[in-house]
Amino acid sequence: MNPSVFRLSRLEFRRFDIEANPEYILPEQPAVFPQIDFEFNKVQIELGTDLAYPDDELEDPRHFTLSLKLSIQQSKQVDGVILPYSITIEGTAYLNFRGKDEGLRRFQVVRGTGYLMVYSAFREHIANFTARSVHGLWFLPTPNFNSRVEADAPIDFEKWEAAIAAKIAKSKPKATKVARKKAPDASEEQISKQKM
Repeated sequence: MNPSVFRLSRLEFRRFDIEANPEYILPEQPAVFPQIDFEFNKVQIELGTDLAYPDDELEDPRHFTLSLKLSIQQSKQVDGVILPYSITIEGTAYLNFRGKDEGLRRFQVVRGTGYLMVYSAFREHIANFTARSVHGLWFLPTPNFNSRVEADAPIDFEKWEAAIAAKIAKSKPKATKVARKKAPDASEEQISKQKM
């Protein structure tokens, strides 16, 4: 086993809302312990993200803060989908990147790994909570964040490049204008000679 290029310094929850849906009817299950067998194919899932790093690490960012918001609400569903629970959960992971990837690739690695870390924590806590709730244990689907990473990482990279360019432009010394002395007119020269 090879060590990861990331060290998870901290993972915290900022919001954790779960509400049982009284309209959901639990199908009969042979198992003694209730666990919902649920298909997520038509479920509307909202996902919001944010990525930040310290300003003083702009040239070579190593410490990232990745925030993730997951919302699965009955009010947002269509095509007759009935959820057992409505969920809104927000969390933040503090990541220390120790790899060698640079540029766009670094942001792809940060996003891809960070999403999985935070989502896995969401999945575990939702499973623990719903295991003691009225409809029984509900597992969120196994995620695939590839398309999300492909969409988000280039935006991160463009913002990073723009910030680098702005810093370079700001650090360049401004050209100072030197006032030139005006050459005396011919009449002025004649006047000065007459005075002599």
